[in-house]
Amino acid sequence: MNSILFKGYLAFWQRIPVKYQYRIWDWLKFRFSPNTLTPGLPRAAIIDPINICNLDCPLCASKNQNYEKGKMSFETFKMVLNKMPSIKVVILFNWGEPLLHHEIFNIIKETASRNIYTITHTNFSIKQKPEFFEQLVESGLHQLVISADGASQESYEKYRVKGNFDWVVNNIRYTVEAKKKLRKRDPKVVWKFIVNKYNEHEIDYAKELAKSLGIEIIFDKMGLSDDVPDIQFPGTLQERKEEWLPKNQAFVLDFYKNGRYTPLNDRPCNQLFNSTVINPDGKVTPCCWVTSKENVWGDLTKETFAEIWYNDKYKYSRSLFNNLDYKGETKNTVCTKCDIYKRLR
Repeated sequence: MNSILFKGYLAFWQRIPVKYQYRIWDWLKFRFSPNTLTPGLPRAAIIDPINICNLDCPLCASKNQNYEKGKMSFETFKMVLNKMPSIKVVILFNWGEPLLHHEIFNIIKETASRNIYTITHTNFSIKQKPEFFEQLVESGLHQLVISADGASQESYEKYRVKGNFDWVVNNIRYTVEAKKKLRKRDPKVVWKFIVNKYNEHEIDYAKELAKSLGIEIIFDKMGLSDDVPDIQFPGTLQERKEEWLPKNQAFVLDFYKNGRYTPLNDRPCNQLFNSTVINPDGKVTPCCWVTSKENVWGDLTKETFAEIWYNDKYKYSRSLFNNLDYKGETKNTVCTKCDIYKRLR
């Protein structure tokens, strides 16, 4: 997409409230046909620049994942983008805190310079001076999603263990002020508030706080990590439900209300057909839920992306969602035991 056309689409898209953007994204990501083993190259990717985090959230796999900790070098990042020219949307986040990466601004600038819509998620619980947030605004980032589950230190730290809510609020203020100072529309700043039993009483206050800060806020339902296919969390699902789920049923996922059933989603897996995940070492995993090095499906430092996208692991896994005749040698992948999406076999 040329620069003028991209800027035109961007100007329109960024004016849409984020709650409607998310609905559009949810609709678009399932607009594909699963009846193929060789779909076109993906237009969206999660590229994880760092899988190191400063918090210790109890239901996050970051601390316990079976994967070496590290940062993606800027040279590796450019190599990844060069090998994936089909990508139009990048999420710079998966199992770590992106703003801990010493070259995160160069990484964002690189994607933005290629007319790739760039999103990152952050816990924003970092101690930085206002100049840091001016650099963040100047980087060209399109959307900044701030994960903060609570509107006071008391409720926030129940899940965001080791986090500092005052830092989060101050950093939001610095970012909003930087946008005004630099006369920048972007990034769109979004506060993502996952509702649990410790913070549900603060929903109205959080709305008012977000309004006073000049940002958008969305409230999401809490998952209990029973959908992560290659890691086990301590305790039973029932214990986690009692520990975390709110009383307000509007913020409880249906399968926790009605008794957990499989699959959790009555549709085929979209990530196998239209997106992918690149880890800090340049290796490819099929989806954002994979946590183990045992489920790496390719290595972009050694292969082209097309070689990975059309390899036997991908083809076999896609065949679980259709009736096509798969003739390769792979007979089992992480997708075989995944309960998130509806398989036909």
